[in-house]
Amino acid sequence: MEIKKIQFRQSGGFAGLVRGSETSADDISIAQRRALERLAKSTRSASPPEVSRARDMVMYELELDTDAGKVRLEFDEASVPDGLAPLVDELAKRARPVRP
Repeated sequence: MEIKKIQFRQSGGFAGLVRGSETSADDISIAQRRALERLAKSTRSASPPEVSRARDMVMYELELDTDAGKVRLEFDEASVPDGLAPLVDELAKRARPVRP
């Protein structure tokens, strides 16, 4: 599965702000892309993991445009998948306020 575009959305937290960004897969490292592709493949073949809805928890959504269609990943700050923390941090730094 090849990722073409990544749409990032961050919401929640104490202030409840919604921020987002969009990036090409070419703009992230090869290691980050591979980790994201592995997670996307496993998500397509398994039921999605349960996401905590704890109060004031920051939520992350990644919508991936791939050659096999769209894949949506959602997790909170306490359950960021292994290997994706640096990518989530990078995408969060690029994010700007968006409409909810």
